[in-house]
Amino acid sequence: MGKVGTANVDLIAKGRWTELDPMLQRKVGVVDELLEVAVQGRKAWIQAVASRQTLKHHRDALEAAEAANELGRRMVSVGNWSKLQQAQTQLALSSAQMNVRRAQHAATQAEAALIKTLRLTGVHSTVALPERLPDVPTMAMTQSMFDDRAEAISSQLPRAESMRNKAHARLAQQAYQATHALALSTRDEVLKVREFITEETVLHYNGMLKSVWDLLGEVSNQSQAVVGAIDAQRDFWIAETDLQWVLQGGAPDSFVSLGGGGGETAAAAGH
Repeated sequence: MGKVGTANVDLIAKGRWTELDPMLQRKVGVVDELLEVAVQGRKAWIQAVASRQTLKHHRDALEAAEAANELGRRMVSVGNWSKLQQAQTQLALSSAQMNVRRAQHAATQAEAALIKTLRLTGVHSTVALPERLPDVPTMAMTQSMFDDRAEAISSQLPRAESMRNKAHARLAQQAYQATHALALSTRDEVLKVREFITEETVLHYNGMLKSVWDLLGEVSNQSQAVVGAIDAQRDFWIAETDLQWVLQGGAPDSFVSLGGGGGETAAAAGH
């Protein structure tokens, strides 16, 4: 640690790896090992926070489903609803309960993985985590910034390793750009359209133009959109971690795979 320097250790701990001097690769032999540990820890942290964020959403959805089911029970008791209508709210409640159970398991597993990565197993059973991941920045790393950083680190590596790093850098940049675009699109377009559709569906339902099943179906669609946005946010930060690592000479075993579950695959990457 002393060879790396307090300032550089602080940058590594904060995930600001692109601010490190590329010359460290030649000056300090342990910096690559230190960065690999930091990468594993950061990915595990991202996964744990995203899992907890998803769990909170599903718990909120469960509360809404419980309230809807109770309302349905009362509507049936006074003769304003049929048993079939109540069955729909009961089904929605059961689905919400299962989603919470799945999310709780995923959050527990992710936190355990983080504790293991931090080598705190047996010391701590839980760790303090924020309620949500950081917002995805509107502006991505520019091409000129990427080119400058890639060239700076490549010049510090042996020829064969430099060629491998350039190949990894292209893959890391592609994953970074794709996840950034998807995360912004999901947040700024998909979620906003879903919110509009949900609001309109509620208005139509109140005006007796939509059935309870239409309303419950749209609420489910909205919930899926929120979870999708969290997943996209998670994938971006994992891709960003990979990119920063590659631009310090790192070589991930794989990169974020888009299309579901990519974050978990990437979170395990690193060698």
